[in-house]
Amino acid sequence: MSLRLKLTLWYGLLVLVVLILLAGIRVAGQRQLLQNQIDYALRVVADIVDSSLPRRTPTRETIQKAVARIIKDYPDIELKGAVIEVYDGERRLIYSSSLAEEERLPLTDEMWSTAHRQKSHLVTTELPDGSEIRILTKSIFDRQLLAYVIQVGRSSREAESSQQNALLVNTLFIVAAILLVSVGGWWLTRRALAPLQTVMQTAHRISSGELSHRIETAGYSEEIRELAQAFNQMTGRLEASFRQITDFSDNVSHELRIPLSILRGQTEVSLRRARSEEEYRQVLLSNLEEVQRMEKIVERLLFLSRADRGEITIVRAQVDLRDLVTSVAAQFAVPTQQKQLRLAVEIPDAAGPKDLLSPPDGMVTIGDELLLRELLLNLLQNAVTATPAGGSVTLGLARRDGGVDLSVADTGCGIPPEEIPHIFERFYQVDRSRASQGSGLGLSLCQWIVEAHGGRITVDSAVGRGSRFIVSLPAPPEPIQRTR
Repeated sequence: MSLRLKLTLWYGLLVLVVLILLAGIRVAGQRQLLQNQIDYALRVVADIVDSSLPRRTPTRETIQKAVARIIKDYPDIELKGAVIEVYDGERRLIYSSSLAEEERLPLTDEMWSTAHRQKSHLVTTELPDGSEIRILTKSIFDRQLLAYVIQVGRSSREAESSQQNALLVNTLFIVAAILLVSVGGWWLTRRALAPLQTVMQTAHRISSGELSHRIETAGYSEEIRELAQAFNQMTGRLEASFRQITDFSDNVSHELRIPLSILRGQTEVSLRRARSEEEYRQVLLSNLEEVQRMEKIVERLLFLSRADRGEITIVRAQVDLRDLVTSVAAQFAVPTQQKQLRLAVEIPDAAGPKDLLSPPDGMVTIGDELLLRELLLNLLQNAVTATPAGGSVTLGLARRDGGVDLSVADTGCGIPPEEIPHIFERFYQVDRSRASQGSGLGLSLCQWIVEAHGGRITVDSAVGRGSRFIVSLPAPPEPIQRTR
């Protein structure tokens, strides 16, 4: 069953229940109103008869004359259709306006005993023909003695006929209203659900691989616009994710194909003829470099994959950035000398007591020392790789409000302005030929480490003048005594 049909049925069912309740209330109210009108008419007739009957020595002739005079003097609607009967104190029928025996009003023992206790009594009873009649029994006392018992009855046929007519009108009205509501509900739901049809068509296109499709939000209601915007945002994220997956697969294939091709080529060349031990040694060393390169790529891919899933545990502790910068710079002393580069370290002079976690110069942070070391090693390796012989690489540490800045600057070739927004993307390399030994994962790894420590990384670069990467890390929340 379609949603449109379900909404139409539910809407029609709701309207049907409401109309039935309203019709029931209306019929019940009308029935009560008609009964009140009949009761009022019976009381009026009984009061008129009571006021016209003689109290002493009544005879059948005198009572008939009195009732005839009542009908003549009060030709009102209350008397129309009413049956009047008068009994004396001995329960003998003195007068009856009905000539037929079967049309006379019943005077039961309960009615007679009630007449002795009170002045009037209303009851609805059923006649032998199955019709209902409303009877008012009124007692008249003279000097504490029961003189008369007046019964006035009126058939409920007129009220029942009116009730049946009202019920028929209500039924026809409900049927017509349900038909109208069903047609209107079908049209309204069709119009309201039309945007969902567009969403389904777009979803089918997307499922077939056309992720560039979007839903137009103009002309729809606010709720449908919000749904379409959320769907478009989800589609955009899916498209970006699929594009990233595709690029990732292509880049991984490209990065691993190069060292594998080198390994295969060198191995094939070395096997074409017999070679000396030194030549085989050189081939194995070259192959080892390529294997190490692939191993580094795989390790970084696994690390970033685990980081995306939130599986990397950061061991946070006090990190003295002075010692960290000095230690990392010492690791690069030999590589920079071999490439004829000048390595400079710019660290402010230490001041203040050494037994505090946050000394006055603020050169500490809270983080994972191994990850921060990996961050600096990657940045320095990139700087050394990008700087030609005779250049310089500078590793700096500076205080700032609310934290510490680590910087790695070089005098290399620099980064074009249009490349800067993409350098932190995985496998992205400024060198399009990929002639360098990099894998395009180092800066992505650096960015994740910085963000995991609550910091940010920025770059300032110009072609031909070098680059400067700045890592801003937060300071510890408050000074804590260092554990001895």
